[in-house]
Amino acid sequence: MMQVPPGLVALVRLVPRLFFAPTTVYVTLRVYEALLGQPAPQWLRVPAYLLALPATFVASVLYARIRERRQAARHGAVIPQSINYRWPGALDKLSALVRNFSDGYLGRLIYAFYSSNTDVLTRKM
Repeated sequence: MMQVPPGLVALVRLVPRLFFAPTTVYVTLRVYEALLGQPAPQWLRVPAYLLALPATFVASVLYARIRERRQAARHGAVIPQSINYRWPGALDKLSALVRNFSDGYLGRLIYAFYSSNTDVLTRKM
């Protein structure tokens, strides 16, 4: 018997996640229309659809962090320190890594943090 290709399995798992946020926005706008008797304004619909997936991603990352901290506290563990960043998605650190790559050693930024702050370092990829 032939096995199902792993790409197809991944798509079956990914598609519902991708359609959840836009579907939620669509249903919310339809409820808005049903309650008020008029369609939602264009200035509300366009940003709602454009920001649906990024907002879902941010919410899932924040929820994962909260869940990890709660599980660690429940077991009496401490989460290792991670590299602090100022911009969402650590874009400031990413740009510094790209600059370091262009003039030499790629890991200089990570090494500087590691050697000055901690013996243990974690970073979600």
